[in-house]
Amino acid sequence: MSILAEITTLATTADPTAATFWMPEAASSVSGKIDWIFEFINVICYIFLVLVTVVLVWFAIKYRRRSEDETIVAEGPTHGLALELTWTIIPTGLVVAIFWVGMIGYIDLREAPENSYEVSVTAQQWSWAFAHPDYGVIEGNELHVPLNRPVRLIMGSADVTHSLYVPAFRVKQDVVPGRYSSLWFTAIKPGSYQLYCTEYCGKDHSKMLATVHVLPEDEFQAKMGKMAREYEDLPDADLPTYALTKLYNRCSSCHSLNGEARSGPTFKGLWDRVARGEGGFTNGKSLQDYMGPGGDYELPENYLRESILNPGKVVRENYANVMPSNFASQLKPRQVEALVLMMKNLDRLADEGWIDGDGNVQKPAMPPVNSSASVVTESMEEGG
Repeated sequence: MSILAEITTLATTADPTAATFWMPEAASSVSGKIDWIFEFINVICYIFLVLVTVVLVWFAIKYRRRSEDETIVAEGPTHGLALELTWTIIPTGLVVAIFWVGMIGYIDLREAPENSYEVSVTAQQWSWAFAHPDYGVIEGNELHVPLNRPVRLIMGSADVTHSLYVPAFRVKQDVVPGRYSSLWFTAIKPGSYQLYCTEYCGKDHSKMLATVHVLPEDEFQAKMGKMAREYEDLPDADLPTYALTKLYNRCSSCHSLNGEARSGPTFKGLWDRVARGEGGFTNGKSLQDYMGPGGDYELPENYLRESILNPGKVVRENYANVMPSNFASQLKPRQVEALVLMMKNLDRLADEGWIDGDGNVQKPAMPPVNSSASVVTESMEEGG
């Protein structure tokens, strides 16, 4: 048992590691333990790979048939107690050691500290939603967490099985519909880290990505406070830009900005198509049947709003009813208004440089400074 105790001490006191061939740079308090166990198992595999390969090559050379005339002796040893005990006891001991350190690490990962900061996670095809109950903030495909503070994710799925994985934190957990699962971590390095879905969940599984931003405590508090009220304080003229830069990432896996075909209709030209009443639905009706005085929607804005809050009411032809139906509980009324205004003003946003040719959201480039004009102005000021 002293050997197991020594292995346990080494595993539980290991420091976070730098980037390796197998893993990115570690950025959580548990990553050192995980990496130590991972390398412990790898070293055992390397040793036995070399041992078995060397013995295999040696036997193949030593006992090869040297000529066609050589007589093959079929008789040989049939039992070797020492050999059999060796290849039974040593592998059994190694398996027990691997199980022991793995079990210790597993138990540590299952029990989050009592003072953990909790975040509610909703996985859905093909995006992540992160809710901060303490601040009334919901993020889409981005998660901000405090530095050096335990964070517990309470996760559920709105459709199929997903799996949340942050390589830099060395944590991974399946997210299953109809039940809750959880994981925890303490981020120890500020920065931004990639989050993946590692359970195949349909057509756009590879696009189901998110980014975890680790901020010092004071910056985290300021960020949460700003996010809780930023859309309420914005003037109407800034709502389209807010929706494009802060909300569209929840839509990007299914709706493009450049006309590219995805799981849902592209947003490019959507407002014009809706305003003209173009397109039909799987129920055999056309959009024109719902528009105008006396129609279900009358105005294009009403149709777009209903499509966000109740996407299954009417489904566009050639598309499946796969859009999540929980945006009504995730988006505030002003955020829904911002999304509608974004679609209405998408051409203007593209002209202003907020969208590149590939349909990616970007910050517009600042116009070049006319240095000669500034020099003239300065000289005029100096000259009175």
